[in-house]
Amino acid sequence: MTSRIPLTATLLLILGVANLGGMSADHDDRSPTVAGSNPVLSMNLIGFDAATGDLKARHNLRLPSSEITSGESPRQNHYLVDPYNIQSPTLLTIKADVPYSIYDNFLNSIYQVDDAGSQFLYPFDTHRARIRLFVTREEVIDADGRLLRNRRAFQLESHVPTFEGYEIRITPTPENSPTMLDMDIVLKRTLPIRCYSVFIALLMLLISISVFRMALMRKNATTAPEMGEMAFCAALLFAFPAIRNAQPFVPPMGVLSDYLGFFWAESIVAISLIIKLHMWLRRKKHD
Repeated sequence: MTSRIPLTATLLLILGVANLGGMSADHDDRSPTVAGSNPVLSMNLIGFDAATGDLKARHNLRLPSSEITSGESPRQNHYLVDPYNIQSPTLLTIKADVPYSIYDNFLNSIYQVDDAGSQFLYPFDTHRARIRLFVTREEVIDADGRLLRNRRAFQLESHVPTFEGYEIRITPTPENSPTMLDMDIVLKRTLPIRCYSVFIALLMLLISISVFRMALMRKNATTAPEMGEMAFCAALLFAFPAIRNAQPFVPPMGVLSDYLGFFWAESIVAISLIIKLHMWLRRKKHD
């Protein structure tokens, strides 16, 4: 019993320190400046449109508190350069004569994936993009006071979200360095979506094959098919498109999952319905 008291006290102390650390981290995230000597670049991917191939990101550059004057403005001009951004502006300027604010230091970027608009392999489609960012600072280099932009080191805070329906993998390239952010982005459908899409394709195939077997079993009979059987086949012709569209984030018709299940299922059910209609016309005895 006595030995458990120090153990319990130690666990409580660890939890308390962890909570204090979390509170400090939250406070630091809300601070307009950062500690240390290097700026901190935050990268947050906020959305992806597979139809247009646009990967949206938001970048934020925070300067060290040592580089902010008492007048709350930067000592030198800073620039966040985004050369792969397909929209304007591709440059974020933090001016030395403007009061410093964290809310003015956001750069919204859009990147084009390498296969824009290509979703044929749904749900196994994979999209890739590249992000490259660097920070420069204007510094005096001679007695004439001429300024030159020098690339400077920075720290990266990357926030990798879970896009609805996509898995994201970020891999640094060989050109990635403390003064250059260069990364490959890979997006692919999540495992539940891939499994569900395959399940839907198999479900439609199995149902359509069962309907076709029902039609073949009627071949050796002498009576006409029931109207309910034909109504069931006709209902499936309209139900399968709704089932197909129930797949998460499914593109318009013509993707791989349609060729694996939907098109075949619709064709088999349609053929089964035509067979049953033909047997009904031949065997039905009218009063």
